[in-house]
Amino acid sequence: MFFVSCSDDDDLPNFQLQIDMKGQTEITDKGVVVVPQGTPFTVESITIVNPSVKDITLGGATYYWDYVFQGSTLVAPFGMVFNTENLPLGSHLLQIYMPVFAVDYSPAEAVASYTIKIVEPLEENEPTPDTPASQTVTPQIGAK
Repeated sequence: MFFVSCSDDDDLPNFQLQIDMKGQTEITDKGVVVVPQGTPFTVESITIVNPSVKDITLGGATYYWDYVFQGSTLVAPFGMVFNTENLPLGSHLLQIYMPVFAVDYSPAEAVASYTIKIVEPLEENEPTPDTPASQTVTPQIGAK
């Protein structure tokens, strides 16, 4: 048998995530993402920003909506589109789990969570919102 371990398995890198989204009409001061029912909501990209180490990468992204698996992607920029057509109005939970790998650090998992508020659909003649938003968030990080 062969075991590999870092000198400190709880030593994790510090970083933030830049998450680019579109389809929302606003993001409130409390971070709630507001999306009209029937408007596709898209996470366009996820990137690491402000890392404490030079060599760090994401190993993919797995998406859960109200605790139900929606899909995974291993291909950067790790985007996903959500159809809101049949979602009930009100608050929903979007969780994004991402494996994180950095040189000289233990493998880790980052979790970014958002409250998505589905509101009344847009009026028939109202254009689809063109409100791309980029948010920098500090994810929850744990050893894998």
